[in-house]
Amino acid sequence: MDCTIVDVFAEKPLSGNQLAVVHGPMHLDTVEMQAIAREMNFSETTFVVDESPDQARVRIFTPTRELPFAGHPTLGTAWVLGRNRDSYALNLPAGCVSVKFDDNGIVWMEPPPVEPGDMLGTQSAAALTGLSPDDIDARYPCRFATIGPRFALVGVKGLDVLQRAKVRPDVYEDLVGSDEIGVFVFTEGAYNDDAHFAARMFHHRGLREDPATGSANTAFASHLRSLGVQGGIVVEQGFEVGRPSRLYLDVAETIRVGGKVHLVLSGRFDY
Repeated sequence: MDCTIVDVFAEKPLSGNQLAVVHGPMHLDTVEMQAIAREMNFSETTFVVDESPDQARVRIFTPTRELPFAGHPTLGTAWVLGRNRDSYALNLPAGCVSVKFDDNGIVWMEPPPVEPGDMLGTQSAAALTGLSPDDIDARYPCRFATIGPRFALVGVKGLDVLQRAKVRPDVYEDLVGSDEIGVFVFTEGAYNDDAHFAARMFHHRGLREDPATGSANTAFASHLRSLGVQGGIVVEQGFEVGRPSRLYLDVAETIRVGGKVHLVLSGRFDY
């Protein structure tokens, strides 16, 4: 099988979020795909199980489970398969996602709709992220949201607070039990003056931090829209784990999420 590795939401190579795209896996079953994703050990690995000139059917796996949708695998896979076209579509378990390529090198997707969830109280949000209630930004009410994966969205006051955030496993267990959620912590202001927000995203009960998360930022964009925020928003993520990332949000009646993609490696997967 051919295998392509790209960096997604990356302004330059060796930044952003890594993705492995496996071509020609039709002989693999789900267990084997999961084993390969565990072997790659990136946030996600995608498998192109059917392909035509303008669309493909794709499955997305983390090292531990299959996902119906995820942002950076969608953008990265579409770029690998269709970057010489104006647009490309991926048929995912969550539905068909259209991806477009602009002249500035940004790859844009129109994600599936976000399902807003329950509100998350300030005390609970602070405890979940190892912070004090005074660290939570009351302008952005904390809440859950689902877009395939489920997220807790927590706004905090400043980069110094963001850098101190750390998921407490005991609080996590009390809040969600055996469920898997991502904890998306964000703040106004960023590392660079031309960005609007900085964010961190914690997976697997806080044991793993994601450099760039398209699905969580889609939920964040929907959250901003519900608070009356619209227009172009730039989010920086991954600085705390040495993988600086930049995500472009177009917050309007239709939400779009974009980023740049860079080729890192092309090779063969022998299995």
